[in-house]
Amino acid sequence: MDLEDLVEVEEPADVHRHHMPWRLEVEIGPAPAPDALEAEWRALLDRSNASFFLSWPWIGTWLARARVPVRLARIAREGETVGLALLGVSGPRLAPFGARTHHLHATGDADADRIAIEYNDVLAVRGHEGAVRITLLERLLSGPWRERARAVRLPMVDPVVEAAAASAGFHTRRRAESRCAIVDLEAIRLWGDGYLGRLSAGTRAQIRRAARLYGERGPLRIEAAGCLAEAAAWLEPLATLHEARFRAKKGHGAFAVPGFLHFHRELLARAWPEGTVELLRVRAGETVIGYLYNFLWRGWVGYYTSGFVYEVDNRLKPGLVAHCLAIERYLASGARIYDFMAGESRYKTSLAEPGPVLVDLVVEPDDLLARLTAAARHLRERFRRRAAGSS
Repeated sequence: MDLEDLVEVEEPADVHRHHMPWRLEVEIGPAPAPDALEAEWRALLDRSNASFFLSWPWIGTWLARARVPVRLARIAREGETVGLALLGVSGPRLAPFGARTHHLHATGDADADRIAIEYNDVLAVRGHEGAVRITLLERLLSGPWRERARAVRLPMVDPVVEAAAASAGFHTRRRAESRCAIVDLEAIRLWGDGYLGRLSAGTRAQIRRAARLYGERGPLRIEAAGCLAEAAAWLEPLATLHEARFRAKKGHGAFAVPGFLHFHRELLARAWPEGTVELLRVRAGETVIGYLYNFLWRGWVGYYTSGFVYEVDNRLKPGLVAHCLAIERYLASGARIYDFMAGESRYKTSLAEPGPVLVDLVVEPDDLLARLTAAARHLRERFRRRAAGSS
C-alpha cells in the first residue's frame, strides 16, 4: 500500500493516563480496497473495546461504498500498530490554510452519511485510545501542509473525545448532540421484577391493552429470521413500512435516500455469518404488526430501525409491543444492554432510561481563523434568534 509522510508524535503526557515518553508513529495514505484491509482491521478489533460501528462488517461496507477519497491512518508504537482510522476527505486538495475537512468514518455528504454511525471512534488497542486520538488529531491539524486539514469532523463520538481535544489545545465545536436511551438488562435480572415492572403505570397499561387487542387475532409472537435470505427478504417490507410512516407525516425516511437500502443489504451479507445483525418479525396470529432491525455486539443490542403496521385504532401500539417483546427476548438470551441509540422520541423515554450522550464534533486548530469563524457563527446565530423572536 502506498503510505506516506511518516511522522513521529510524542505522547502528550498531560491528557493521558500514561506518562511514559512514547513516540507514536503516524502513517497516512490512500485507503486500500476492503479485501486488503480486512485482516489487519480484524486483528486490531480483537484487541479493542470498539463498538459495533467499528466492526468489520460496518466499516468494510462503508469503505466499499464510499464515493469520496478515503485515507487510512495507521498509528504505531515501536513498530506495532495500536490504532487505525479511515477518513473521508472533502474540500479541495490544494487550498489556502488547508481548507479540506477529514471525516472520521464518514464522508461529509449528508445523504451518504444518513446511515448514521454512532459510538464512533478511532480503532485502538485497549488502553491506548486517548493517545491514539490525540496523536491522530495532531497529525491531521499540525502535520505537513500538503496533508493538513482545516478541520476534523468526528461524528457521534463520546464527549470524552471533546474534552481531550480541548485539553490538547484544539478548538472544538459541537454541530449536534443526542442522548441515547438504554435498557439495562443486567440490572433488570438483578432486581428480579421483570421489564414491565420498571415502566410507568401508564406505559404498562398501554402495552397490556394493545397486547390484549392484538391477542384477539391470535397469539403474539416474536421471531428472528432464520437465514440470510429470510433476513434480506424481511428488510424489504420493513423499509416499505418505515417509509409509509414518514409519508403519512408528509416527509420521507432514510430508506428514501439513494443507496441507503443497498448499504444495508450489503451489511446484512457481511454481518450475518458473524451473528452481529438480527431481523425480528412480530405477529398477532398470522397478522404481521412489524419488524425490528438490530445490531448485536459483545452482549450489546442496538436497535437501529423498524417498520410497523399502524392502524386506525390508536389503542394498538405496534412499536411499544414489538420493543417490549424484543426486550423480553434479549433478557432471556443473556444480553447486557438494549440500546435505542441516539435520537429523542417519546417512545424511547417511555421504554428506556437516559443513556450516553453522543456529539457530532468538529475539531480545528485554535488559531485566528478558527476564532474569527466562531465569532461570525455566534453573531449569525444571535441575529437568527433575534429575527425569530421579532416575527
